[in-house]
Amino acid sequence: MLHRHTLGVVPAKPHTALRENGTLLIEQMITRSGFSGPYSILYYRTPPTDETEVVDLALNGFCPVERAKDQPLQRRHIRTQNLEPGGDFLTGRRTLLVSDCLDVGVCKPTDSTSRFFSNGDGDELYFVKAGSGTLESVYGVLPFREHDYVLIPKMTPYRMTFDGPATLLVHEGRPEIGIPSPYRNEYGQLTDFAPYSHRDFRWPLELLALDPAQHGEPPYEIVMKRDNQLTLHRYEQFPLDIAGWDGAVYPVAFNIHDYQPKTGLVHLPPTIHTTFVGGDKFVICSFVPRMVDYHEQAIPCPYAHANVDMDELLYYVEGNFTSRKGIDSESLSVHPAGITHGPHPGTYEKSIGTKRTDELAVMIDAYSTFYLTTEAVRVEQKDYHTTWVK
Repeated sequence: MLHRHTLGVVPAKPHTALRENGTLLIEQMITRSGFSGPYSILYYRTPPTDETEVVDLALNGFCPVERAKDQPLQRRHIRTQNLEPGGDFLTGRRTLLVSDCLDVGVCKPTDSTSRFFSNGDGDELYFVKAGSGTLESVYGVLPFREHDYVLIPKMTPYRMTFDGPATLLVHEGRPEIGIPSPYRNEYGQLTDFAPYSHRDFRWPLELLALDPAQHGEPPYEIVMKRDNQLTLHRYEQFPLDIAGWDGAVYPVAFNIHDYQPKTGLVHLPPTIHTTFVGGDKFVICSFVPRMVDYHEQAIPCPYAHANVDMDELLYYVEGNFTSRKGIDSESLSVHPAGITHGPHPGTYEKSIGTKRTDELAVMIDAYSTFYLTTEAVRVEQKDYHTTWVK
């Protein structure tokens, strides 16, 4: 939700007639926060209400999920690199952690599908750890590449296609995932001291056209999620066939390497790397290669920290992770509130004199408790909590 964008044709004023070859197009308004927040207006060739069938659906591992029964208060290490690839962008999703405000999972799709998906429970944010492809949505076509964040507004019908194997970190934020308000001026523009600019974001530049070879034949299907339940909706007409839209609600892509990190004389807290927020409930941060602290006695390695109010997750992408041993690419660590976490023995002193870090990681801090699912327990390192002992 960066700024107003227009794609295709729209009338001079909202809520007025727009015709295509003499046929009246059907206006749909998509609003956030009732009618008080951002919105977009779309113009359909076939009414978006033109559904022919609704049936229940379950995709085990994604929806519904099963919470692990035994969850003692301890540090956790989920080895997501051990999850087997399979399924498509939806059937391949494996939710690993759930909370009141944010669910986190991994998807390693190998298949394609003509189905679309619409999440009515919250905004979705993908981090593309590996791979590339295209996001097709009601707002148009948006290519994505390795190390992109792809932010999809709540209730947006979309599907993802891939150019080959891919690995995705998936966030489902309730009720929203957005840009931190301190990064904007009073006019809504990103400030010059924000860690990114409007130019760093990409959005759909081409409307989606029906392709029978890619989208199949009727009935067309959209899987919808609401209150952690799935339903399958069928349409005889292609349900994403629009002539144009304008507004401030639409998907965007942002590459983590375009994030501009900040450093200081001594170590700064990780919230300085905040990239997206879920209101006042959670933050999503980007750790990117950067210069480190420049005081002559600075200790660049993070100090021990007691999480008093927030659970912390860290998804390791690539590079040298200075604070930990035994962590690999695609590792997902869970450090719950109430338990101190910190650098692995030997890494703290060793970091003195370091001038630069090349780590790439995504961090999540949330006020709500994260609970492991049975999918996470399957690939958990059981002795992780005691690996700090010398």
